[in-house]
Amino acid sequence: MHNPFQSLLSKICSGKSLLIGLALLTFVFVACTSGNQIASKVPEKVTLAYQPGINYANLLIVKQQQILEQQFPQTKFEWKELSNGAAIRDGILANQLQVGAGGVGPFLVGWDKGVGWKILASLNHSEFWLVVKNSNIKSLKDFKPGMKIGLPSPDSLQAIVLRRAAQKELGNVTALDQNIQSIAHPLGFQSLLNGQIDAHFTTPPFQFQEVEKGGRVILKSSDIFGKISAASIFTTEKFYNQYPEFGKALYTAIADATKLLNEKPDEAAKIISQIDGAKISAEQYKKWITDQAVEYGLEPRAFLKYGEFMHEIGMLNQQPKSIDELILPTLKGVGGD
Repeated sequence: MHNPFQSLLSKICSGKSLLIGLALLTFVFVACTSGNQIASKVPEKVTLAYQPGINYANLLIVKQQQILEQQFPQTKFEWKELSNGAAIRDGILANQLQVGAGGVGPFLVGWDKGVGWKILASLNHSEFWLVVKNSNIKSLKDFKPGMKIGLPSPDSLQAIVLRRAAQKELGNVTALDQNIQSIAHPLGFQSLLNGQIDAHFTTPPFQFQEVEKGGRVILKSSDIFGKISAASIFTTEKFYNQYPEFGKALYTAIADATKLLNEKPDEAAKIISQIDGAKISAEQYKKWITDQAVEYGLEPRAFLKYGEFMHEIGMLNQQPKSIDELILPTLKGVGGD
């Protein structure tokens, strides 16, 4: 009986057919191996965490449109909203989160302590405001012992700006540390309006809402550190190296959402409004995301400035000398400081 497999072997083992056969076998082996490698580079589960506010609008668009879920159908995705960057850092450290979004302060503390994470992309360069309702508070000099300044955490962006401002205005970097009360942005907004705290150092849109309700701005982050990354996306270098295609896909999705926010704010606002069931109108979201205090961009800003100051006051044991020490390959050539 004719055996086609034996015939193939006899051809492979003769003259030029031997070279052809070896090439074919090599091709099949490489193709199979490559397929297995690609399959192994898809994470089984990814938990992404972010914080309240429109600083995370580009990430929220990615979530709402299920862009990652469509690109990686075999991966289970979980999205969590946490109250501050310190909680996100702890989640990354405990391997309960794979991707986190937050501010410069908690990120640099984690970087300094060996969390092993780096910046995948910046989300925005929005400024944030210290808002008061008490007419007797006109500057930092008017805060007395017992008065409460609400902000996300003692190592948040807001806390570091407050310390730098205290150093400049009061001559003591820790002058207001005893006034700090850790509080999530939405709760801080309500607490300021109810008189439970005396000031709230928050972010968009909460600061806009507070001013609309009669609050006054006595300090802006841009007055202290200039343009800064109010929120960025982080993941560990280990996770990125293990799943580089996922990391690149997440960066591309964020870049596309950022472009949408900047070029088609009407469309972006409609998507964001859908997230909370249109409790806040698309028109209102458009007004917020196009406010001059809000700016969306991918390049990291002011990480080195923050690092220098945090090192100066003892919050960091080391400080980054170059942005290249802090970024993943997705940001190579993007710029930043």
